[in-house]
Amino acid sequence: MSGISSLVRTSSKLIRCGQTSARRSVYTTAVRLGEDKKQKDLDMASMAKKIDPKEAAARKAAEEATKRALAAKAAREAAEKKALEEKAAAEKAAKLAAQQEQAKKAAEKAAADKKAADAAAAKAAKEAAEKAAAKAAEKKAADAAEKAKKAAGKAREPVQQKSAEQDAKTSASGRVQTADSLGSRSEGAAKKAAAEATAAAAARKAQEDAAAEKASKEAAAKKAATEAAAKKAALEAAAKKAAQEASVKRAAEEAAAKKAAAEAAAKKAAEEAAAKKAAEEAAAKKAAEEAAAKKAAEEAAARKAAEDAAAKKAVEEAAAKKAAEEVAAKKAAEEAAAQKAAEEEAIRNMQDPIQSLFLSSIRSASSAGGLENASPEIKAELESELERLAKQYGGQAGANMTDFPTFQFTDPDVDPINVSE
Repeated sequence: MSGISSLVRTSSKLIRCGQTSARRSVYTTAVRLGEDKKQKDLDMASMAKKIDPKEAAARKAAEEATKRALAAKAAREAAEKKALEEKAAAEKAAKLAAQQEQAKKAAEKAAADKKAADAAAAKAAKEAAEKAAAKAAEKKAADAAEKAKKAAGKAREPVQQKSAEQDAKTSASGRVQTADSLGSRSEGAAKKAAAEATAAAAARKAQEDAAAEKASKEAAAKKAATEAAAKKAALEAAAKKAAQEASVKRAAEEAAAKKAAAEAAAKKAAEEAAAKKAAEEAAAKKAAEEAAAKKAAEEAAARKAAEDAAAKKAVEEAAAKKAAEEVAAKKAAEEAAAQKAAEEEAIRNMQDPIQSLFLSSIRSASSAGGLENASPEIKAELESELERLAKQYGGQAGANMTDFPTFQFTDPDVDPINVSE
C-alpha cells in the first residue's frame, strides 16, 4: 500500500508539473509576443527619427562652409591688422630717422659755430699777445735808450772836467773865470738834459699808458665783439633749432593727421565691409534658418506620418494580438473542457479509480511534454523526492525508485533432523 501511495503522489506531482509547464509556456509565449511588439515599435520610432543621408551631407557641407568662411574672415582680419602694424612701424621708423638726421645736422652746425667762435677767440688772444709783445719791445727799447743817454752823460762829465783843469793851468784868473763859466754852463746843460730826459720819459710813459689803454680797450672791444658774435651765433642756432623743431613737429603733426585720416578711411572701409559681410551673413543665416525651419517642418510632418503609421500599425497589431489571444483562450478553454469531459468520461468508465487516475496523469504528462521537456526546477524537485523516498524506504544511493523492486528468496541452511537419533 505504501508503494501505491507513493506512486499516486508522484503521479499527482507529474500532473501538476505538466499543468505548470503548460501555463508557463502560454505566459512565455505572451511575454515574447509583447516584447516583439515593443521591439517593433522601437524600431519604427528609430527609423522615423533617422536622418536622410542627403540632408546630413548638406548639413555637414553647410557647417564646413561656415567654418571656412569664419577662418577666411579671421585670416583677412589678421592680415589687415598686420599690414596696419607694419605701416605704423615704418612711419615711426621714418619719423625717428628724420628726427635723428635733423638732430645730427643741428649738432654739426652747433659744433661748427663753436669751432668758429673758438677760432675767433684764439685769433683775438693772439693779436692781443702780439700787441703786448710789441709794447714790451718798445718799453725795452726805451729803457735801452735811457741807459745809453745816461752813459753818454757820464762820459761827458770827465771830458768837461779835464777841459776845465787844462784851462786852469794856463792862467789863474782866467782859468778860474773859465772854470766858473764852464761849471755854470755844465750844470745848466745837465739840468736841461735832465729836464729833457724827464720830459721825454714822461712823454714816453704817457704814450705807453695811452697805447696800453688803447690796446686794453681794443682787446675788451674785440672780446665784447667776439662774445656778441658767439651770443648772436648761439641765438641764431637756437632760433634755427627751434625752427627745425617746429618744422619737424609740424611735419609730424601733418603725418599724424594724414595717418589718422588714412586710419579713419581704413576703419570706415573695414566697418562698411564688416557691415556688408554682417548683412550677407545675416541673409545667409536667415536663409539657412528658413531652410532649417522648412526641413524641420518636413521632418516633423514625416515623423508625424511615421508616428501615425506606427500607431495605426500598433493598433492593428494589438487588435490582431487580442484576437489571437482570444482564439488561444477559446482554444485553451475548449481543450480544457474536452480534457475535463474526457477525464469525467474516464472516471465514469473506469472500474479501478487508482488505475484511471494513473492513466489520466500519464496522459496529462504526455500532453504537457513529459519529464523530458520539464524545467530544471521540476527535474530537481523530482530527484529530491526520489532521494527522499529512497532514504525513507531503505533504498540504496542511486537506486531508481520508480522501478518495481526485485525480490530474492534464499532458503536457509537447516540442520537435518535425525528422528531416529
